Parts: sequence; C-alpha cells; structure tokens
Amino acid sequence: MEYKYIITDINNKIFCCIYTSDNTCHYLKPLDSGSVVGNIYVGRVENVVKNINAAFIEIEDKQKCYYSIQDNKAPIFFNEKNNPAICQGDRILVKVTTEPLKTKPAKVSSKIELTGNYAVVSNDVKGVHISKKIKSNETISEIKKRVADILIQKQREAIEKTGYDYLSNFGIILRSGCADADTDDIIKDVKALCNEYTDMLRKAVFSKFYTLVHKDRPEYIEEIVHLSGKDRVEVITDIPDIYNELETYLPRSSNMSIRMYKDELWPLYKLYSIEKEIDTALSKKVWLKSGGYLIIEQTEALSVIDVNSGKNVTKAKSMEAIEASALKTNLEAADKLCQQIKVRNLSGIIIVDFINMNQRNCDILMEHLKFLAKKDIVNTTIVDITKLGLVEITRKKIGKSLSESLNKA
Repeated sequence: MEYKYIITDINNKIFCCIYTSDNTCHYLKPLDSGSVVGNIYVGRVENVVKNINAAFIEIEDKQKCYYSIQDNKAPIFFNEKNNPAICQGDRILVKVTTEPLKTKPAKVSSKIELTGNYAVVSNDVKGVHISKKIKSNETISEIKKRVADILIQKQREAIEKTGYDYLSNFGIILRSGCADADTDDIIKDVKALCNEYTDMLRKAVFSKFYTLVHKDRPEYIEEIVHLSGKDRVEVITDIPDIYNELETYLPRSSNMSIRMYKDELWPLYKLYSIEKEIDTALSKKVWLKSGGYLIIEQTEALSVIDVNSGKNVTKAKSMEAIEASALKTNLEAADKLCQQIKVRNLSGIIIVDFINMNQRNCDILMEHLKFLAKKDIVNTTIVDITKLGLVEITRKKIGKSLSESLNKA
C-alpha cells in the first residue's frame, strides 16, 4: 500500500490527512499542539477509590487523571513505602495515555515507554523483543544480540545514575522498521533512546510533584513512522516549521520521502480538496455516486449509519433485478461508510442499517465489509448481522472523533 501524508494549514488550523494512491482520504484530523498524550509526569496520588479499583492522580496544574490499579501491576514510586499498594500522597511516575473527553478525565499508566524510529524502551518488557511483523533472519538475530549487550550496559548505567536498582527494570522492542534499516542506524537509535530513558528516570527521582519529565515527540511523527514500517509513505507539507521537524525526527528510509510543497498559486489543501473532505465528514448526509446516500448520526453511546437508495431507484420489476440493484448500492455504501468511519474517527459500537437483501447477497456484503475492515489501521471488527438486518461493527477508540476535535459534537 502507498500513502500520502499531508500536513497543511487551513484558516490558521493545521490538519493532518492520509490519502491512498487513488487519492481517497482515509484519515483527517486537526493537529493538537496542546495535547499531553505521551507526556510523562511525576504525579501525586490524590485519592484511591477501592470500589472501582482505581486511583486519581494529579499531574501538571493539578489536573486529575484516572489510573486503573488492576491494569498497572508495576507502579514506579519515588517515596519511601512500607508496602507496594498505591496510597494517597504517593509520588508516582505516570504516562498520559488518553486525553480528557467531555466529563471523563485523562487516563494515565505506569507503563513507561519511549518510542524511537527503530526501537521502544519500556518497563513493561524484559530483555529484547522483535516485532512480530519482522521475519527472523541472520541479520535481525545478530542485531538482537548486539542490542541485548547494549541493554545490559544501559541497565547498569541506570542504577549508577539514579541510585535505585528497580529503575533498571526495562527492556527493548525492535520495531518493524528495523527490517529495512541500516544496522548502524538501529544501534544508534537504541543507544540514544536508552540514554534518554535513563536521563528521564534520573530527573524524575529528584523532581517534585507535577513535574513534566518527558515531552513526547509530535504525534504525527509517530503516525508516519508507524505507517512506513510496512508501507511506502510520501510526506507532503507546505509549512516550513513542520518540514524542519520532519527532517529532524524522521529516519532515512526507502519507504519514506519528504517533500516541501511551494506552489503559492494553488494551495496544498485545494490540491487535495481537503476543505470538501472536512465538510463531508461533518455532514449527517453523505451522497453516493449511484444516487443513494448515507445518514450518519454520532451519539454518546454509539454511532448509527442508515443506507438509503435515494435517487438510485430501479425500474426493474423482477425480484432478481431488484436484489442486484440493492446489492450494488449496499456494496458502494460499504466502501463509503468505511471511509467515513476512518475520516471521522468513529469508535466504539457502530450500527449500520443496509437496504434489505436475500441471505446470499447479505453474505457477499458481510465478506466485503470484513475485507474493508482489515485495511483499517485501527482495530475494526465486523461483529455480525442481526435478525433485523442491522450490521454491528466495533472500532477501537484512538483519540477524539473529528467532530469532537473541531468542537462540533
């Protein structure tokens, strides 16, 4: 798969967009410069709520965050304790995993990790691990041995710099991008990442409550690196500062190219009709080329999509012709609604009401939906079709929806 990752300014708001080789938009969101996701803080345990097995931890500006005790088995404390249980007043290292959303606070975790271009350093793993996307070979095996030696050395340095043995409990994951990367670049990235991780721990040991000890690199950088791990990506921007960041953070890779767009007469966002994509993604009604249309309703509990034949009304009288027309409209609707789910970043439960068809055509539609779901970079599952003909879809929540990001919810 080939992607174009577009970063451009529209009315003083920066948008990130992903287009496939056929110039279809599959991702669209405003760049949130104030995001705290990925940042690591020395937090303070404000209180522990035993009946929900959770705690609330304050980070900068005493912002209260949700912390699941059940999901965090190895918290990193910086205060003297008589027992391993999390208690009110504890000084604890946490990483922000999700933004606050409406009435829900941000979430934090004790899974502390730093991500580089070719590796991840994390306290959630032991030793050296290789991405499952990489096929084992002699080169990768040799790299793993070299990285294992580096890890032992860096763990010793962590103890020396922090004064605490338990802070050396971290491991390394080699990312999928290592498959096509130069060995020296991988080793360089691993060493720099381990040094950054150790320096962050040392800073945290001597920091007060609410201290930001690590600010994550821009989210769009991580998205590009993730895409280029298995697909070719052309990154295009017309913003000089963004271009400089791209040159600084992104690795040199055969799967990636970076281009500065300089045509002042025809802006980048007009070239890719991004304003039109935004308008469509914020509209409840989305037209299909056949004359049919979708009605998309986003609610607090779930999202509902209704498929209508609209102007695409067949004059055929035979049942076979009517079924063929319904299948054609439903297949076109499936392509469009899957694209809109990605562009709008809909998540959770999604219910789709397709045009009624016989069982054979329903099976064809379901197989097509499952094929489309596999192409989504976010985990999406086509659950089933109910007796009422409603298709159930679930999609993992990754950040805010487009309407929420633009305060249009």
